[in-house]
Amino acid sequence: MLPYRKVIDMTQSSITKRALADSMKELMKEKSLSKISIKDIVQRCNMNRKSFYYHFKDKYDLVNWIYYTDFVTSFEENELNSQWSILESICEFFYNNRGFYCNALEVKGQNSFYDYFGEVLSPIIALEFENIFQDKDKEFYITFFTDAIRTSITRWLLEGSKIPPNEFVKLMENAATGVAVKMYKEKFHQEETPLNNILEK
Repeated sequence: MLPYRKVIDMTQSSITKRALADSMKELMKEKSLSKISIKDIVQRCNMNRKSFYYHFKDKYDLVNWIYYTDFVTSFEENELNSQWSILESICEFFYNNRGFYCNALEVKGQNSFYDYFGEVLSPIIALEFENIFQDKDKEFYITFFTDAIRTSITRWLLEGSKIPPNEFVKLMENAATGVAVKMYKEKFHQEETPLNNILEK
């Protein structure tokens, strides 16, 4: 096999994926995700079903790939100084692309973007609260806060994003850290301690 063949194949693969992604983005402006078929996607970009399934498991896998390539690969981690900064960037991205992501988040169930978004949020939330919950119930608390924040972001987006992203994330931060610290104090019978002192431990 020629040494440059793999590079050519990878480039062609990226072109195909991007064409399918562009097709999906156009369709998401016209109809709900639940009503978009694989046939719709491939016809829009003059491909066939075989090409689609070579690259993606289903239409939800394509939506997840769009999020990953458009957002996750677009920012440098060293530009963000906290987990809440990451969440603010996510919310700003959703806000700027709200037509697409409102559509994507309306669908629940296996392989949905809603589920994938929860998987993305979980390690972010885990890092934020790892110094507060370190016992056997840690996974429960991480799941609890992940679900709460995912639901809040989804509702905020679907209800018109009336609060600017930065203000919305600040409200979530105040609520989540306030609840977390209260739970910590009650569990370990701590005296009143400033929020920042606990979070910095």
